[in-house]
Amino acid sequence: MISSLLGIAPFPLLILLGVFFGALKVFDLQNARTFNLFLFYFAIPCVIFEAVTKSNLASIKFGLLASYFVMQTIAGLIAFHVTRNFFSKTKAEAIIWGLTVALSNHVLIILPLSQIFFDDNISLYVSSIVVMDSVILISIVTLGLEYVSKIKVDLRKYSQDLIKNPLVIAILMSVIVKTSGIDLNESIVDVVTSKLAQTTMPIGLISIGIILSHYLNKVVTRLTVTISFLKLFFAPLALIIITGISYQYNYPNDFLGTFLVSLGPCGAFSVALCAAYNVNPGDIVRAILVTTVLSFLILTLFIAIALETSW
Repeated sequence: MISSLLGIAPFPLLILLGVFFGALKVFDLQNARTFNLFLFYFAIPCVIFEAVTKSNLASIKFGLLASYFVMQTIAGLIAFHVTRNFFSKTKAEAIIWGLTVALSNHVLIILPLSQIFFDDNISLYVSSIVVMDSVILISIVTLGLEYVSKIKVDLRKYSQDLIKNPLVIAILMSVIVKTSGIDLNESIVDVVTSKLAQTTMPIGLISIGIILSHYLNKVVTRLTVTISFLKLFFAPLALIIITGISYQYNYPNDFLGTFLVSLGPCGAFSVALCAAYNVNPGDIVRAILVTTVLSFLILTLFIAIALETSW
């Protein structure tokens, strides 16, 4: 328990560091936006590039990823329905709430934790979900937002913008390198992408803290409690049921990777979508704060149990 607590401790401390500097006005929301742009265009694409080029894709059981995607879809649709019909949110905001619940903060929190506490096989599944979310889930949600926000949807322009997306470019480049058998180990490309990928976690968590420092009032509300229940109780339980029905838990070690992601807090990527579609991010940021605090407690207990049982 102590080892898991010490391993997780740097993550909330980095967020608190961001809150501290945000409260002192050393950094403001514009600075946080700059940090997030750096992550979006450089650091996270490097994380994806490393995840694909350095992984053994042949060992992935894609059925487990499919089960995770089904869970995301169900949880996201429920979040959309609840926020739209019970909390009177606009269609655009309800869609973003759906993504907030469907996504976990896997890049900034879960992936680094999996690399600290577990073997490469667990990290492989976390990385696979990062790639899947970047290509499939975010693309579907963005298309939905385009549909409800504009009178006419220009699919051609949407496709062009999607191809220019740095996450998609990183995926395409990494797949080409992987399938071509190009060895980048200890090359300049390998060193640069590795160093940039390592900045993702500290910069991302500090940025979250800066944003949170502006939304610390009225944190616990009916909405944040409802979202926390969907994200941290319903979603993991749904994943267990779906995987059990589909695979009868024949792959417990592999399932650990997908289950670990389901215990993560709400995805912070939705904050970027709020800015793009003129949605007030206040409630979403508060939900991210509440689920992050609760998730750290759950992850500390889960990792301690997993390590003790050598799962």
